[in-house]
Amino acid sequence: MLKKHIYLIVNLLLLVPGIIFVYTYAYNYIDKEVVRIQEKRDALVEMQGIYALITNMQKIRGLSNITQRDEKIIEAINALEKKNLQLSKKLHQKNITTILQRHPEGTISNFQNYTYDIEALLLSYKLTAYNAKLTLNSDINEYLLARSITNGLPYLVEYFARIRGLASSVENNHLAKNVQLKIQNQIYMIQELLKNAQDISYFNNSNFSKILLESQTQEINYIKQELLENKEIRLSGLEIFNRITKNIDFLNRLYDKNMQKLMQFYNEKMRKKSHIQSLIILLCIVSIIIVIAINLFYFSKIQKYIKKVEHLNIIDPMTQLYNRRFLENFIEKFISQVQRQSENFSILMIDIDHFKKVNDTYGHDVGDKVIIAIANVLQENIRKSDLAIRYGGEEFMVLLHYADKEAALKIATKLKEKFAQITFETKKGSFSKTLSIGISEFPEDSNSVWECIKLADEALYVAKTSGRDKVVLYKREEH
Repeated sequence: MLKKHIYLIVNLLLLVPGIIFVYTYAYNYIDKEVVRIQEKRDALVEMQGIYALITNMQKIRGLSNITQRDEKIIEAINALEKKNLQLSKKLHQKNITTILQRHPEGTISNFQNYTYDIEALLLSYKLTAYNAKLTLNSDINEYLLARSITNGLPYLVEYFARIRGLASSVENNHLAKNVQLKIQNQIYMIQELLKNAQDISYFNNSNFSKILLESQTQEINYIKQELLENKEIRLSGLEIFNRITKNIDFLNRLYDKNMQKLMQFYNEKMRKKSHIQSLIILLCIVSIIIVIAINLFYFSKIQKYIKKVEHLNIIDPMTQLYNRRFLENFIEKFISQVQRQSENFSILMIDIDHFKKVNDTYGHDVGDKVIIAIANVLQENIRKSDLAIRYGGEEFMVLLHYADKEAALKIATKLKEKFAQITFETKKGSFSKTLSIGISEFPEDSNSVWECIKLADEALYVAKTSGRDKVVLYKREEH
């Protein structure tokens, strides 16, 4: 009994300081998170200021490029320059003041100089985001919002603003050839950015993303038709400026909306972190009582997790078949068993014919469906004692236990016929695919299983080079 009490006392004396240390560390860790979130919020405020500078300078660039400038345009330019001067005083970056000083109030620089300085401001904008690690997030919504306001929308606006400035130089209802080429180049950059944005879902609301992409496509078509394809441009420089500005204003509203969402996200995160800090002290006290149970519980969870990870390590996630890593780990044990029992088995190497055309014609989503389909055919048409393995991209392997080449040929033919019967429906029409299969037998063809795999692969090569959609048995005299 005394020994038991001593054990409990020692255990508590060890656990209590340990728990206090852990929760103190956790409290400090959360505190660091709070500091990082505050840095991100400060960065957003700084970025908003820089973005306002960029927007104003983009307008100055466009207005200053209008061939026939009247007093109203000059006044508008002067007003924008004053705004930028006031904004720069609120920012914390000396290089911004240096940039603005290159454009003294009351003077007008050329288009290229404005563009260089806008690019410099965009770099400061981007560096502010990167220094605050805005785009390094585990939360997908936070990541997408940060990407949209860091790498997406500002550059989309800049490319349209360049077009606006270039097109505003229209004179006598015409644009110079070199100006048209520059506009075409900006259109290309916009299209690439929209394509990338669509691929990574910059604009995380899918409906709005669709509307946005459609609206920008319409704007590009308008620019092409009215400014590049028309022999005579009907709008004046100021009318073109105002027309394209409407689209830029639309993009800026989206920018403001995403900026507000991100700021709200950080505010909510700060609130949660504050609550967590309050709870840590309470949890520290409670944990002293239940720490042993918690450790046992998490130990059990960790063991399950380890088993799950080990399972995932040998399973192809798309097809749920074994992967090549499983083959490399398993094959030696399998061979030892086969040799002890004087058994034989056949190897099928299977490849989807012209699979690359599926991805090129219908897209990778359809290609994935084809991969899954062949996996299902394999699982449904081989025995439980056989093994189906995804060997490579569109290449599969089947190990047929207790099967000579004659039996393997029947199974391979069945697999080929079953797969050929599948019709894949797509928006571009329906299609079906065929298989080429090579067969070797262990240990008849070789005492080395890896050599047998190579021989089956050689038979597969013969199948593919002799017309595809066939099953070929490895024969030594053919090689």
